[in-house]
Amino acid sequence: MYTNVTDPIRGTSEPDRYWTSTNLGEACPEVMSPMCWSVWERSAELGWLYSMYAFGVLPKKKVTVSPDVNDRGLSCFFGRQALNVDAIKKIMSALPGVDADDFERDLMGSVRPDAPQFKSSYARVPVLMFKAPYALLRTGPRLKSLHDEMHERWTASVYPRKESNSEPIDVLVQARDQFQRIFSVHCVWRFVFQGAQSAVAQAAEKAGDATLADQLLSGVGDVNETRMADDLWRLGQDELTEGEFLESWGYHGPNEGNPYTTVWRENPAPIRALAAAYAQRSERPAVRAARAREVGIEAERRLLAATPWSRRPATRWLVHRMRNIIRTLQVGKAAYLMAIDAARAAARNLGAQLVERGVLQQVDDIFFVTIEECQELVCGRVPNVQEVVEVRRATRAEYKAMALPVAFRGMPEPLVGAVEVDVVDVTELSGAASGGGSVEGRARVVVDPDQEIELDAGDVLVCRFTDPSWAPLMALADALVIDIGGSASHGAVVARELGIPFVIGTQSGTRVIHDGDHIRVDGPANLVSVLTRAKAAETATA
Repeated sequence: MYTNVTDPIRGTSEPDRYWTSTNLGEACPEVMSPMCWSVWERSAELGWLYSMYAFGVLPKKKVTVSPDVNDRGLSCFFGRQALNVDAIKKIMSALPGVDADDFERDLMGSVRPDAPQFKSSYARVPVLMFKAPYALLRTGPRLKSLHDEMHERWTASVYPRKESNSEPIDVLVQARDQFQRIFSVHCVWRFVFQGAQSAVAQAAEKAGDATLADQLLSGVGDVNETRMADDLWRLGQDELTEGEFLESWGYHGPNEGNPYTTVWRENPAPIRALAAAYAQRSERPAVRAARAREVGIEAERRLLAATPWSRRPATRWLVHRMRNIIRTLQVGKAAYLMAIDAARAAARNLGAQLVERGVLQQVDDIFFVTIEECQELVCGRVPNVQEVVEVRRATRAEYKAMALPVAFRGMPEPLVGAVEVDVVDVTELSGAASGGGSVEGRARVVVDPDQEIELDAGDVLVCRFTDPSWAPLMALADALVIDIGGSASHGAVVARELGIPFVIGTQSGTRVIHDGDHIRVDGPANLVSVLTRAKAAETATA
């Protein structure tokens, strides 16, 4: 056995570094392969640093990947991305008037008693005053332009697939560069979204009704995922062809943030099953979104009525601006997912090329080498590559069987075949975010995005995380319970857009709730209750 195989996805950390996997499960779910991490590693680090530069927090020379992983904002442990809490807090403290502990509190729910203290600085106030307004005004249009440019590239070279004169390795490197460029701008807009969402919440609190915040973010209209779900309904009603649907949405699929997955353009079977389910539904997602929009309009009316007349114009502008921010945020996510799909296609083309040369045994072996190693591989400078692939494939399988703590110091202690908490007798859950109304129904627990499941009217979807590919399934549910996420997560955005009650960020919902349980999802109360266990119900029936 080849013993000198490096492990790009294991990670390393000094003992005193404090890490968390919170808020990263949506962007890149599943355990990454070495290829996945080589797409994300540099891009994610430069992305969040660029957002700080765009607002004037950092000078341009600081937008660079530190050679010391302990000083970076992000890293990878056993195939999962994690945030370096103190490294990010240190940079965030450069924002005047910002308490770095607030970032940790928002992220983790509390602040460590021994957390390092970082004082706010006013040194960059002049730069902030100049750059921040520019970022607020220009980033949205720039993100939309990048989306249109990326979609043109994607339809020209990825779907439908066309022969290219370029070498696959060159296309792969270019796709990663495109992803890095788009993701950096998306990170800027993500911070705009966070700030605007906080401002809306504060406006609701000043008006005397904090619950208005969730309703004000409902039904913003023309959100990508709602359009996708509606197109799938149209496909089920024979108003749209499969080819037309895939040309718009074929870059989506299970675990789509990881290049080492199969998306709908490669395997359309999942959308055929969903289209068949939509064929049985008379109400289209666009109708649900229209109802949610009425909720948002009524919430705005109530907010303005409770706001002093002197502040009403600014409040009205804020609410309308927030709606546009939400639309553009989803556009940015679509753009970088297309770039990832371009990398996915290029990697598989390169894998096929190397299989033909006898270098690799299977096309997907390519996902167990990094892009840098691929550059060496095509030049014949990587010996024993098949042994490297086999070792890393086996290692990744071991990592998939592990669970990591949500927060940890230094290297995490993986939990193999175990769970983090005892959930046997738990019957109530709360989350990091919630909204909508209150619904009772049958729980349908989905832990694997490839899992086939049929949602009947009245069913509640319970899952670990969601990404845009989940939107059509979410639109079939009457309520959502999600382990990972918060008020700014994809699941919350889509739930509000479709008017679906939700509780998100439960951490353990998929382990507490069993498939078939009768549960209540109370959005306003931020509470999920197990009313009747599935097995108990079966026994009672018998």
